[in-house]
Amino acid sequence: MRSALVRHPVTAAITFLVVATAVFGIVVRVLHGADPASYGPFRIFAASTGAVALLATIAGVVVLVGAAERLMGSWRTALAFVVTTVVGTAAGALTAFVDADGRDLTSLLLGRATAFDPWTAIVGTIVTASAFAGPLWRRRIRVNALAVVAALLLYAGHASDLYAVLAAGVGWVLGELLRRTPKRGGWVRSSHRETRVLLGTVVLVSAIGPVVALVSRARVGLLAPIAAVLGTGPVTPVSGCGTDGASAECLRALLAYRATDPWTLLLAVAPLLVLVVGGLGLFRGSRFAVWLVVAVDLVTAVAAAVTYGVLPARAGGLQGTADEFVTALSVGASIVVPLATAAVLVLRRRSFTVLPSRRRVVAFAVTVVAAVAVVVGTVAVFAASAPQRVEDPLRIAVAALGPLSPSAAWERLPSLGTALRIVVGLAGPVLWFVVALAAVRPTGAVEPDTDADGSRTDRERARALVTAGGGDTFGWMTTWRGNAYWFAADGRAGVAFRRSGGVAVTVGGPFGYPDARDAAMTDFARYCDDNGWTTVFYGVDARNAELLTTLGWSTLPVAEDADLDPRTWTTTGKRKQDVRTAVNRARREGITATWSSWQDLPPSTARQIEAISEEWVSERELPEMGFTLGGVDEMRDPAVRTLVAQDATGRVLAVTSWLPSHREGRVVGWTLDVMRRTEAAPNGVMEFLVASAAERMRDDGVERLSLSAAPLAQAGEAAAPNDGVQSLLELVGGVLEPVYGFRSLLRFKQKFGPDLHPLVLAYPDPVALPSIGLAVVRAYLPDLSLRQAVALARGRG
Repeated sequence: MRSALVRHPVTAAITFLVVATAVFGIVVRVLHGADPASYGPFRIFAASTGAVALLATIAGVVVLVGAAERLMGSWRTALAFVVTTVVGTAAGALTAFVDADGRDLTSLLLGRATAFDPWTAIVGTIVTASAFAGPLWRRRIRVNALAVVAALLLYAGHASDLYAVLAAGVGWVLGELLRRTPKRGGWVRSSHRETRVLLGTVVLVSAIGPVVALVSRARVGLLAPIAAVLGTGPVTPVSGCGTDGASAECLRALLAYRATDPWTLLLAVAPLLVLVVGGLGLFRGSRFAVWLVVAVDLVTAVAAAVTYGVLPARAGGLQGTADEFVTALSVGASIVVPLATAAVLVLRRRSFTVLPSRRRVVAFAVTVVAAVAVVVGTVAVFAASAPQRVEDPLRIAVAALGPLSPSAAWERLPSLGTALRIVVGLAGPVLWFVVALAAVRPTGAVEPDTDADGSRTDRERARALVTAGGGDTFGWMTTWRGNAYWFAADGRAGVAFRRSGGVAVTVGGPFGYPDARDAAMTDFARYCDDNGWTTVFYGVDARNAELLTTLGWSTLPVAEDADLDPRTWTTTGKRKQDVRTAVNRARREGITATWSSWQDLPPSTARQIEAISEEWVSERELPEMGFTLGGVDEMRDPAVRTLVAQDATGRVLAVTSWLPSHREGRVVGWTLDVMRRTEAAPNGVMEFLVASAAERMRDDGVERLSLSAAPLAQAGEAAAPNDGVQSLLELVGGVLEPVYGFRSLLRFKQKFGPDLHPLVLAYPDPVALPSIGLAVVRAYLPDLSLRQAVALARGRG
């Protein structure tokens, strides 16, 4: 406890002041029978005297302000706590100039300028501290903080919500001013995984916002109309609402509507449960979740447009011009915000690569269609048997949509019989509950689809073959998601490939039992020819290349595999001077190397690795590469091993991952895949990790350590391009070098004295060279847009 107080003095002081201010308020209330009129400057620490609010404030100070103090130090934390609160509150007080409403401007301005709130300070402080975090947590802190405070402002609209948003903006600017390290301008790229997290967070917050508005006592936010649309069902009596009624009275009644009991709230938030399920699916990368959320957002926007287009827009004259403007802005935001969310998801849909199995999609469709039939049939039966004759069945069918139906679609609904009103009121929420439950499986919100791409059986079969018989340099990469598979008739060999248009690009050579691989190459080429595809064997070794050459195929070099025998590994010799120096330095500084599977890593270590990987991705100007280049998702494979460099405090400095190589069911080698390091890591940390891996493999008796192949890079002088595909690969390799450093990576690997083995691309028909080159580029950069492709081509010079 004492050490924590010493390390976080500002957090400790603020916590004490929050508690002391709360106690002071209780004492004043007990002694004088009323709340204190003012705390003066100490209102910045004054949480509500309610126990829940006080505990939440203390937790916010300890967790968020404490994190800020760890990131940027004590004096910056104290500065941010005060500056963001004062500036944010003062800027918010300027709203008095447009909201005076005849009141004394001076007293109103002074009162708002001193209306401090602890959460304004907490939000401003943590957003300031985000500038000192790495790219991963900087983005997460800012997106989460801004999403929450913006939702509170847009849906509830309290003055404190406005101050918190302004404090967050001030904190963003202040953090950039306080951080003295080099700043990168422009758009910072995020990985697919991080894109999923950020968009999933935004969707979940958008689902919670209307609930906040429904239970809020003073709902004046710009998006309050959405809450009104969701909160008032078709049979809810709303004063003044009718197709030809007084729109001003109706709008005021809608915006004043509150969910006063749990049952009403439960029915009102039924559509929002679909957003919650969709948001959880977005975290898992579900493409189905993208379209589900897009559909709900479109329905919400249309419902708001219909509701407020029918009711309030024509009458005008609420309380003057200002109210008319605010009303129009509020209604417009209620329509535009859901549409904007849907548009962003559509534009970023490529980051959501997990497709549901056909079985789950069919089950969802059948469930929803059956639910609609049951709901419509039930409503029709009750309408036919109602004491009052229903003259317009179409309108009652629209009303059965429940929370998303226009509130005045049929003004006679409140006067119908009790039984029919209950059925119509329940129909919509029940239908939305069914949609939410049915969407759980196809979105993978709770249970991920283990066969999302329909290739689980083939992938498991490939994994078994690679384990039993082995493969080449890219052997274990054939088990990665995204590959298609072909298997020999006898099941003893197979080929993994990626198809782009009419070109099938293999992931290395065949895998499986050695005596079956040669025949598998020719049989696979015949299989592709039967399907009208051009076969391209990418990254095959010299022996396989020789076999294909005898069949009349052409080859060109694309990479060089670097490997060594760890059983004879030493760091002696002039050639390994850099490696020896790096190892000695790391050991002097107390840096350790930990060999482990992802599942056995401590959670804190795994989180740091994810942050390092996100930092690495954010520094690249092009999308993430795939094909033969893995990432964090591939590191999670239980068969893969990570080697993590950490300092004496447990901070992760660098990480590598290693793919197993098998023969006759046992691991005989390891292949280097992922290499990531922090900016703060000392020079030579990667050399230390590779050397540590070699020492471990030497002790374990492993036969082969492969430093893998650097794509599109060769150790010697490259041959002059003699055809289209080589020219294109030379172009891509040259442009990607500043971004991914493949050629410098190959030079790094040469420090360890490996044997170099050329890997080639083999193709049967020179006529198909343009499509072959594009297919290889598409395999490595599946998310490359047309704009980026043009920029890549122009960047050659």
